[in-house]
Amino acid sequence: MNRLRAYRAIEGINQGQLAEILGISTQMVSAVEGGRRTFSGDLTVLGYAPERFVLPEMSPPLHRHKASTSVAAKGRAQELLRLAGEVFLELRDRTERAPRMTLEKLPPPSQIDEIEELAVEVRYLLQHEESGPIRNLTTTIERAGVCLIPMTALRGIDGLSAWVNGVPVIGVSPSIPGDRFRFTLAHEIAHLLLHIRSTENSEHEANRFAGALLMPQSEFELAMPPYPQMRDLIALKSTWGMAISALVSRAYELDRIDDQRYRALQIQMSKCKWRKNEPGAFPPVYGQLLPQLVEANGGTENVARDLGVNRRHLTELTSWSHLRVA
Repeated sequence: MNRLRAYRAIEGINQGQLAEILGISTQMVSAVEGGRRTFSGDLTVLGYAPERFVLPEMSPPLHRHKASTSVAAKGRAQELLRLAGEVFLELRDRTERAPRMTLEKLPPPSQIDEIEELAVEVRYLLQHEESGPIRNLTTTIERAGVCLIPMTALRGIDGLSAWVNGVPVIGVSPSIPGDRFRFTLAHEIAHLLLHIRSTENSEHEANRFAGALLMPQSEFELAMPPYPQMRDLIALKSTWGMAISALVSRAYELDRIDDQRYRALQIQMSKCKWRKNEPGAFPPVYGQLLPQLVEANGGTENVARDLGVNRRHLTELTSWSHLRVA
Protein backbone atom coordinates (compact mmCIF):
# COMPACT_ATOMS: atom_id res chain seq x y z
CA MET A 1 0.00 0.00 0.00
CA ASN A 2 1.35 3.41 -0.93
CA ARG A 3 0.15 6.99 -1.33
CA LEU A 4 -1.21 6.43 -4.83
CA ARG A 5 -3.73 3.84 -3.69
CA ALA A 6 -4.52 5.85 -0.57
CA TYR A 7 -5.20 8.94 -2.68
CA ARG A 8 -7.45 6.99 -5.02
CA ALA A 9 -9.40 5.55 -2.09
CA ILE A 10 -10.03 8.99 -0.60
CA GLU A 11 -10.88 10.60 -3.94
CA GLY A 12 -12.97 7.66 -5.17
CA ILE A 13 -11.24 7.47 -8.54
CA ASN A 14 -9.88 4.59 -10.61
CA GLN A 15 -6.35 3.96 -11.87
CA GLY A 16 -7.08 5.46 -15.26
CA GLN A 17 -8.27 8.72 -13.72
CA LEU A 18 -5.21 8.88 -11.47
CA ALA A 19 -2.95 8.18 -14.43
CA GLU A 20 -4.46 11.15 -16.25
CA ILE A 21 -3.81 13.42 -13.26
CA LEU A 22 -0.20 12.26 -12.96
CA GLY A 23 0.47 12.23 -16.70
CA ILE A 24 1.56 8.59 -16.78
CA SER A 25 0.03 5.39 -18.12
CA THR A 26 -2.59 3.35 -16.33
CA GLN A 27 -0.23 0.39 -16.50
CA MET A 28 2.42 2.39 -14.67
CA VAL A 29 -0.05 3.35 -11.93
CA SER A 30 -0.96 -0.30 -11.53
CA ALA A 31 2.68 -1.35 -11.37
CA VAL A 32 3.58 1.33 -8.80
CA GLU A 33 0.59 0.51 -6.62
CA GLY A 34 1.48 -3.16 -6.78
CA GLY A 35 5.10 -2.49 -5.82
CA ARG A 36 6.45 -3.72 -9.15
CA ARG A 37 7.81 -0.33 -10.24
CA THR A 38 9.34 2.64 -8.45
CA PHE A 39 7.35 5.86 -8.60
CA SER A 40 9.29 8.61 -10.34
CA GLY A 41 6.43 11.02 -10.94
CA ASP A 42 5.49 14.23 -9.16
CA LEU A 43 3.57 13.46 -5.98
CA THR A 44 2.99 17.16 -5.34
CA VAL A 45 0.39 17.07 -8.12
CA LEU A 46 -1.72 15.12 -5.61
CA GLY A 47 -1.00 17.61 -2.86
CA TYR A 48 1.54 15.39 -1.05
CA ALA A 49 5.26 15.86 -0.55
CA PRO A 50 7.53 13.18 -2.09
CA GLU A 51 8.48 11.88 1.38
CA ARG A 52 4.81 11.05 1.98
CA PHE A 53 4.83 8.26 -0.60
CA VAL A 54 5.30 5.52 2.02
CA LEU A 55 2.30 5.17 4.32
CA PRO A 56 2.48 4.67 8.09
CA GLU A 57 1.70 1.28 9.59
CA MET A 58 -1.90 0.75 10.63
CA SER A 59 -3.70 -2.06 12.43
CA PRO A 60 -6.67 -3.64 10.62
CA PRO A 61 -9.52 -1.10 11.01
CA LEU A 62 -12.53 -2.41 12.90
CA HIS A 63 -15.87 -1.09 11.69
CA ARG A 64 -19.23 -0.36 13.23
CA HIS A 65 -21.15 -0.45 9.96
CA LYS A 66 -24.14 -1.86 8.15
CA ALA A 67 -23.93 -4.96 6.01
CA SER A 68 -24.73 -2.82 2.99
CA THR A 69 -21.66 -0.61 3.43
CA SER A 70 -19.71 -0.63 0.17
CA VAL A 71 -16.10 -1.73 -0.20
CA ALA A 72 -15.27 1.73 -1.55
CA ALA A 73 -16.73 3.42 1.54
CA LYS A 74 -14.72 1.15 3.82
CA GLY A 75 -11.55 1.82 1.85
CA ARG A 76 -12.08 5.57 1.94
CA ALA A 77 -12.73 5.52 5.67
CA GLN A 78 -9.62 3.44 6.24
CA GLU A 79 -7.33 5.85 4.40
CA LEU A 80 -8.81 8.91 6.11
CA LEU A 81 -8.18 7.17 9.41
CA ARG A 82 -4.58 6.45 8.44
CA LEU A 83 -3.97 10.03 7.33
CA ALA A 84 -5.46 11.34 10.57
CA GLY A 85 -3.09 9.27 12.67
CA GLU A 86 -0.15 10.35 10.51
CA VAL A 87 -0.95 14.05 10.90
CA PHE A 88 -2.00 13.80 14.54
CA LEU A 89 1.26 12.17 15.62
CA GLU A 90 3.44 14.84 14.03
CA LEU A 91 1.33 17.74 15.33
CA ARG A 92 1.16 16.26 18.82
CA ASP A 93 4.92 15.88 19.02
CA ARG A 94 5.55 19.48 17.95
CA THR A 95 2.86 21.06 20.16
CA GLU A 96 3.49 21.98 23.81
CA ARG A 97 1.04 20.57 26.35
CA ALA A 98 -0.64 18.34 23.77
CA PRO A 99 -2.19 15.34 25.57
CA ARG A 100 -0.18 12.15 25.63
CA MET A 101 -1.74 8.71 25.36
CA THR A 102 -2.83 7.11 28.63
CA LEU A 103 -4.65 4.14 27.13
CA GLU A 104 -3.06 0.72 26.72
CA LYS A 105 -3.96 -2.60 25.17
CA LEU A 106 -5.76 -4.97 27.52
CA PRO A 107 -5.88 -8.77 27.47
CA PRO A 108 -8.90 -9.97 25.51
CA PRO A 109 -11.65 -11.37 27.73
CA SER A 110 -11.81 -15.14 28.06
CA GLN A 111 -15.50 -14.87 28.90
CA ILE A 112 -18.08 -12.15 28.39
CA ASP A 113 -18.51 -11.28 32.08
CA GLU A 114 -14.86 -10.16 32.30
CA ILE A 115 -15.73 -7.18 30.13
CA GLU A 116 -17.48 -5.51 33.06
CA GLU A 117 -14.22 -5.39 35.02
CA LEU A 118 -12.22 -4.32 31.98
CA ALA A 119 -14.58 -1.39 31.40
CA VAL A 120 -14.08 -0.22 35.00
CA GLU A 121 -10.31 -0.45 34.48
CA VAL A 122 -10.59 1.70 31.36
CA ARG A 123 -12.53 4.29 33.35
CA TYR A 124 -9.41 4.66 35.50
CA LEU A 125 -7.18 4.84 32.42
CA LEU A 126 -9.44 7.65 31.21
CA GLN A 127 -8.86 9.33 34.58
CA HIS A 128 -12.51 9.10 35.48
CA GLU A 129 -13.70 7.82 38.82
CA GLU A 130 -15.36 4.42 38.92
CA SER A 131 -18.80 5.78 39.74
CA GLY A 132 -21.04 8.32 38.06
CA PRO A 133 -21.77 9.22 34.43
CA ILE A 134 -18.98 10.27 32.10
CA ARG A 135 -20.54 13.60 31.24
CA ASN A 136 -18.39 14.45 28.24
CA LEU A 137 -17.05 11.22 26.78
CA THR A 138 -15.61 12.99 23.74
CA THR A 139 -13.35 15.29 25.77
CA THR A 140 -12.46 12.48 28.17
CA ILE A 141 -11.25 10.30 25.31
CA GLU A 142 -9.30 13.11 23.67
CA ARG A 143 -7.56 13.94 26.96
CA ALA A 144 -6.33 10.33 26.91
CA GLY A 145 -4.55 11.05 23.62
CA VAL A 146 -7.08 9.56 21.19
CA CYS A 147 -7.49 11.23 17.81
CA LEU A 148 -11.15 11.67 16.83
CA ILE A 149 -12.18 12.54 13.29
CA PRO A 150 -15.48 12.85 11.42
CA MET A 151 -16.49 10.14 8.99
CA THR A 152 -18.61 12.26 6.67
CA ALA A 153 -20.70 11.07 3.74
CA LEU A 154 -19.70 7.43 4.26
CA ARG A 155 -23.05 5.67 4.13
CA GLY A 156 -23.40 2.80 6.54
CA ILE A 157 -20.40 3.59 8.73
CA ASP A 158 -21.15 4.80 12.25
CA GLY A 159 -17.59 4.44 13.45
CA LEU A 160 -14.29 2.70 12.95
CA SER A 161 -10.94 2.63 14.71
CA ALA A 162 -7.32 1.62 14.29
CA TRP A 163 -3.83 2.16 15.66
CA VAL A 164 -1.67 4.25 13.31
CA ASN A 165 2.01 4.23 14.27
CA GLY A 166 0.97 3.79 17.89
CA VAL A 167 -1.73 6.47 17.78
CA PRO A 168 -5.31 5.38 18.58
CA VAL A 169 -7.66 6.91 15.99
CA ILE A 170 -11.46 6.79 15.97
CA GLY A 171 -13.67 8.00 13.16
CA VAL A 172 -17.35 8.67 13.89
CA SER A 173 -20.25 9.78 11.73
CA PRO A 174 -21.25 13.34 12.73
CA SER A 175 -24.82 12.80 11.57
CA ILE A 176 -25.90 10.26 14.21
CA PRO A 177 -27.77 11.29 17.40
CA GLY A 178 -25.86 12.17 20.55
CA ASP A 179 -26.65 8.94 22.42
CA ARG A 180 -25.59 6.82 19.47
CA PHE A 181 -22.47 8.98 19.05
CA ARG A 182 -21.45 8.32 22.66
CA PHE A 183 -22.12 4.59 22.36
CA THR A 184 -20.12 4.42 19.13
CA LEU A 185 -17.14 6.10 20.81
CA ALA A 186 -17.29 3.61 23.68
CA HIS A 187 -17.73 0.75 21.21
CA GLU A 188 -14.62 1.78 19.27
CA ILE A 189 -12.57 2.17 22.46
CA ALA A 190 -13.35 -1.50 23.09
CA HIS A 191 -12.05 -2.44 19.64
CA LEU A 192 -8.86 -0.43 20.17
CA LEU A 193 -8.06 -1.92 23.56
CA LEU A 194 -9.44 -5.47 23.36
CA HIS A 195 -9.29 -6.59 19.75
CA ILE A 196 -6.50 -7.14 17.24
CA ARG A 197 -8.80 -8.13 14.39
CA SER A 198 -12.49 -8.72 13.83
CA THR A 199 -13.83 -12.01 15.20
CA GLU A 200 -17.20 -13.68 15.54
CA ASN A 201 -17.60 -12.20 19.03
CA SER A 202 -15.89 -8.83 18.69
CA GLU A 203 -19.02 -6.78 17.96
CA HIS A 204 -20.93 -8.34 20.84
CA GLU A 205 -17.98 -7.78 23.17
CA ALA A 206 -17.63 -4.17 22.04
CA ASN A 207 -21.33 -3.52 22.66
CA ARG A 208 -21.12 -5.06 26.12
CA PHE A 209 -18.02 -2.99 26.89
CA ALA A 210 -19.68 0.22 25.68
CA GLY A 211 -22.63 -0.31 28.00
CA ALA A 212 -20.34 -1.10 30.92
CA LEU A 213 -18.12 1.93 30.27
CA LEU A 214 -21.06 4.30 30.09
CA MET A 215 -22.95 2.76 33.03
CA PRO A 216 -21.04 0.27 35.23
CA GLN A 217 -22.89 -2.83 36.37
CA SER A 218 -22.96 -1.89 40.07
CA GLU A 219 -24.66 1.43 39.34
CA PHE A 220 -26.91 -0.03 36.69
CA GLU A 221 -28.29 -2.59 39.13
CA LEU A 222 -28.98 0.12 41.71
CA ALA A 223 -30.66 2.46 39.23
CA MET A 224 -32.72 0.02 37.17
CA PRO A 225 -36.08 -0.87 38.75
CA PRO A 226 -37.11 -4.55 38.70
CA TYR A 227 -39.91 -3.93 36.20
CA PRO A 228 -38.79 -0.85 34.22
CA GLN A 229 -41.33 1.34 32.48
CA MET A 230 -40.52 3.63 29.59
CA ARG A 231 -40.53 6.67 31.89
CA ASP A 232 -37.80 4.99 33.95
CA LEU A 233 -35.68 4.42 30.87
CA ILE A 234 -36.15 7.99 29.64
CA ALA A 235 -35.00 9.28 33.05
CA LEU A 236 -31.93 7.02 32.99
CA LYS A 237 -31.12 8.19 29.47
CA SER A 238 -31.06 11.83 30.58
CA THR A 239 -28.67 10.97 33.43
CA TRP A 240 -26.32 8.51 31.76
CA GLY A 241 -26.45 9.55 28.11
CA MET A 242 -27.37 6.07 26.86
CA ALA A 243 -30.03 5.31 24.29
CA ILE A 244 -33.20 3.68 25.60
CA SER A 245 -32.57 0.75 23.26
CA ALA A 246 -29.07 0.34 24.75
CA LEU A 247 -30.48 0.46 28.29
CA VAL A 248 -33.01 -2.23 27.42
CA SER A 249 -30.29 -4.43 25.95
CA ARG A 250 -28.09 -3.89 28.99
CA ALA A 251 -30.93 -4.74 31.37
CA TYR A 252 -31.46 -7.97 29.47
CA GLU A 253 -27.81 -9.03 29.34
CA LEU A 254 -27.44 -8.36 33.08
CA ASP A 255 -30.60 -10.39 33.83
CA ARG A 256 -32.51 -7.40 35.17
CA ILE A 257 -35.41 -8.23 32.85
CA ASP A 258 -36.56 -11.57 31.47
CA ASP A 259 -37.29 -12.62 27.89
CA GLN A 260 -40.92 -11.61 28.12
CA ARG A 261 -40.22 -8.09 29.42
CA TYR A 262 -37.41 -7.64 26.90
CA ARG A 263 -39.69 -8.51 23.99
CA ALA A 264 -42.45 -6.28 25.36
CA LEU A 265 -40.13 -3.28 25.55
CA GLN A 266 -38.80 -3.97 22.06
CA ILE A 267 -42.34 -4.08 20.69
CA GLN A 268 -43.25 -0.88 22.51
CA MET A 269 -40.23 0.94 21.09
CA SER A 270 -41.07 -0.34 17.62
CA LYS A 271 -44.68 0.83 17.83
CA CYS A 272 -43.53 4.26 18.98
CA LYS A 273 -41.04 4.37 16.10
CA TRP A 274 -38.19 5.08 18.51
CA ARG A 275 -35.58 3.19 16.52
CA LYS A 276 -34.60 6.37 14.68
CA ASN A 277 -36.09 9.07 16.88
CA GLU A 278 -36.02 8.34 20.60
CA PRO A 279 -37.33 10.84 23.15
CA GLY A 280 -34.78 12.76 25.19
CA ALA A 281 -32.55 13.44 22.20
CA PHE A 282 -29.39 15.50 22.67
CA PRO A 283 -26.73 16.66 20.21
CA PRO A 284 -23.41 14.85 19.83
CA VAL A 285 -20.22 16.41 21.20
CA TYR A 286 -17.75 16.53 18.35
CA GLY A 287 -13.99 16.15 18.61
CA GLN A 288 -11.87 19.25 19.09
CA LEU A 289 -8.33 18.00 19.65
CA LEU A 290 -7.14 17.58 16.06
CA PRO A 291 -8.67 20.92 14.93
CA GLN A 292 -7.01 22.60 17.94
CA LEU A 293 -3.64 21.08 17.07
CA VAL A 294 -4.01 22.32 13.49
CA GLU A 295 -4.87 25.83 14.67
CA ALA A 296 -2.00 25.83 17.19
CA ASN A 297 0.36 25.13 14.30
CA GLY A 298 -0.80 27.92 12.03
CA GLY A 299 -4.07 26.65 10.57
CA THR A 300 -4.97 24.32 7.74
CA GLU A 301 -3.00 26.05 4.97
CA ASN A 302 0.23 26.19 7.00
CA VAL A 303 -0.06 22.66 8.35
CA ALA A 304 -0.82 21.20 4.92
CA ARG A 305 2.21 22.99 3.48
CA ASP A 306 4.56 22.23 6.40
CA LEU A 307 3.64 18.54 6.60
CA GLY A 308 3.27 18.05 2.87
CA VAL A 309 -0.28 16.70 2.91
CA ASN A 310 -3.29 17.43 0.73
CA ARG A 311 -5.13 20.50 2.04
CA ARG A 312 -8.59 19.23 1.12
CA HIS A 313 -7.95 15.91 2.80
CA LEU A 314 -6.70 17.66 5.93
CA THR A 315 -9.76 19.91 5.94
CA GLU A 316 -12.02 16.87 5.84
CA LEU A 317 -10.30 15.43 8.92
CA THR A 318 -11.05 18.55 10.95
CA SER A 319 -14.50 19.51 9.66
CA TRP A 320 -17.43 18.04 11.57
CA SER A 321 -19.88 19.22 8.93
CA HIS A 322 -22.37 16.68 7.57
CA LEU A 323 -21.33 17.65 4.05
CA ARG A 324 -18.33 16.21 2.30
CA VAL A 325 -15.63 18.75 1.63
CA ALA A 326 -15.68 19.81 -2.02
